[in-house]
Amino acid sequence: MRYKQLILDVDDTLIDTFATEHDSLEMLFKSRGWRLTNDFEREFHAYNEGLWRRLEKGELELEELYQVMFPALVKKYCGVEVDGMDVANEFHDYFHNGHKLLPGAEETLRYAKRLGYHLAILSNGEQFGQEHRLRLAGVHDYFDLIVTSEEAGVQKPNPEIFDYFFSRSEFSPSETLFFGDGLSSDILGAAGYGFDSIWYNHRHRKNTLHLHPLFTVDNYAQFQRILKRDFAANALV
Repeated sequence: MRYKQLILDVDDTLIDTFATEHDSLEMLFKSRGWRLTNDFEREFHAYNEGLWRRLEKGELELEELYQVMFPALVKKYCGVEVDGMDVANEFHDYFHNGHKLLPGAEETLRYAKRLGYHLAILSNGEQFGQEHRLRLAGVHDYFDLIVTSEEAGVQKPNPEIFDYFFSRSEFSPSETLFFGDGLSSDILGAAGYGFDSIWYNHRHRKNTLHLHPLFTVDNYAQFQRILKRDFAANALV
């Protein structure tokens, strides 16, 4: 099968979310005069991931997520009461400047473009923030189309975000392959919409949803080999 369009996620697919989160927390805590501990980071990461899963399920709105992201944990670890939106906005000011790419990401984008694939972004995030980070990382111009949940008005895996995406894309779902780390957003979303995906499981998480992506890989070199095979198979037709 020959794919013409590759959709990629941003957070923890292209850009290292763990590194971005750590750096953003360090700057936030320094700005506020708080002491950042490993225990806070561990609990914040798990709690924040849970909030985003609830957002994907439609149980929270983005503004609600921001409101509750910090207050309880800051009270627990720092002993102070804070305005949740105020702290979240400062955190995201730092977060939107995080742009450390995961190993092999840019090389793979170059390789995919050289093979003739059209590249697109579909991200649960804010349009300005994601585009800004991609520019800082030096990879923005690899992409022909960048769509975020903020622009679409709905989150992955909701089928409506894919309706919106494909209304703007020149390619059909059958010509498209999704590459992302999010099992409950990227892979579930692609499966529900009826097109192929590759799960980038570089964090070695369990497939708790028992989904069946086309491939599961844990590094970009494996992704490149899949693209090479797909391209070669098409060239022989």
